[in-house]
Amino acid sequence: MTTDERWLPDNDDGSGRSDVDWASTARGSRYHYRHVLDPESETRPAFYRVVTRIESADLNVPHENSYFIPRANLADFAMELSLSGGDECIWHIEPCPSPPLESRIIR
Repeated sequence: MTTDERWLPDNDDGSGRSDVDWASTARGSRYHYRHVLDPESETRPAFYRVVTRIESADLNVPHENSYFIPRANLADFAMELSLSGGDECIWHIEPCPSPPLESRIIR
């Protein structure tokens, strides 16, 4: 493990807790981090179901969308949605062993 003065882990495995440092509803809380080696990514699920929610004055009721995203594309998808989603926000993300055929995901 490399030494980096910005990341002084609390635990021997390279993990720890740090204060949330951005203005949001999480302000004042702490998040958990750990240093991850690239080979570990292969142990993650092959796909994720990303559920988004739209709450807008233009809609009578909230609306949810489900996207099925391959493991390698999850970070890019979340970033794209966060930057350009408008009223659509990420509601939750869950592992998905195999997306439904209707999603037309190339496996």
